[in-house]
Amino acid sequence: MDARKLYIFQVAILNLAMTMMMTAAIVYRIDLAKLEPYQLILLGTALEIAVIFFEVPTGVVADKYSRKLSVVIGYIIIGLGFFVELLTLDFIWIFVAQIIWCFGYTFISGALDAWVSDETDNQDIEYTFIKANTISKVMTIIGIIGAFGLGIIDVRLPMLVSGILYILLSFFLMVFMKEHAFRKKMDHSMVHQFRLGLKHIFRHPMLKIFVVTAFLLGLYSEGIDRLEEFIILDKVDMTFLKDLPSIYIVSMMHMMMAILGVIMLLIVKRYVKEGIKTYQWFFVLILFMSLGLLVFAYMGNAYVSLLGFFFFRMTRQGIDPLYTSVMARQTPSNIKATVMSTFGQIDGIGQILSGILMTTLAFILGTQAILTVTATILLGVAYTLFLMIQKLKINA
Repeated sequence: MDARKLYIFQVAILNLAMTMMMTAAIVYRIDLAKLEPYQLILLGTALEIAVIFFEVPTGVVADKYSRKLSVVIGYIIIGLGFFVELLTLDFIWIFVAQIIWCFGYTFISGALDAWVSDETDNQDIEYTFIKANTISKVMTIIGIIGAFGLGIIDVRLPMLVSGILYILLSFFLMVFMKEHAFRKKMDHSMVHQFRLGLKHIFRHPMLKIFVVTAFLLGLYSEGIDRLEEFIILDKVDMTFLKDLPSIYIVSMMHMMMAILGVIMLLIVKRYVKEGIKTYQWFFVLILFMSLGLLVFAYMGNAYVSLLGFFFFRMTRQGIDPLYTSVMARQTPSNIKATVMSTFGQIDGIGQILSGILMTTLAFILGTQAILTVTATILLGVAYTLFLMIQKLKINA
């Protein structure tokens, strides 16, 4: 199978299964496990603990031994992690399950993007990433419908199906995923491979600024990622939807986000080309995200507030392929997965610190303070992108 098509297929299935899992898991954790806001944030912290410990080692494994092997192992472990969460409603085991499946995800993070970047020799790589993200949003819609349909029967059923899908995908890739451009690099240690990645990052004029970008993107995201459904369900109580079951509201919410994400990615696909345009669009979208969060936080009218949230989520969908393409184009093949995983770890460090910060704010000041701090951090992200744009203009 063509590498570009297989990459898009993987991203599509990954998002289908992850959407089914996460849509159902929110209801599972809030309605069945009765988790508190601080516990929901701590679940996010569990994910980032796994990133901190495993992101770089698994990226080095992908660069030294096999990106295919890394991806296949990753899908199997994710599936097993999903199964663990289904075993009990106890918070501690739900916490452990997050660490397990995120450990699996670190095998995929960096390795999959590095694989397609090399197999296609970076030809139209922005187009590939944007198309994959666009199709993944369509699969997200299908995943929401699947979670809704299965969740009506039993909210745990979509979670079970998601785990099975990951296991089946790993078996499929054992047969159909090829590595033509990859060469094993066995002449030095994993530690040396990691040092090569760090040296490249901090000697590169753009990537050393991008380190701060990645850290701030991690720092902003944890509070809103863990609490958005909780806040939405609270705000919906002030609208005509207040009597609907939680699974209906969460499904509709994710459906709307996916549709808006497709629209956003189609816009980005049409107007973004390689070079400075990538950074300029990245900059503008970050500013729009900050604006949307402030509207979400401070508008007293529940409907206007929800519009602000969906504006934030729509613009957020556009930044993922831009973020990935910056790393892919600025990094040589032999350290690509290592560098991408290092940035994943930097993002993870930001998210761990964010978990501590946002949990404290949740206890002391409430959700409005969390949204305000989150919007402010995004302005810092915009500033780092502004610096990179200025460097590109100077070097043009």
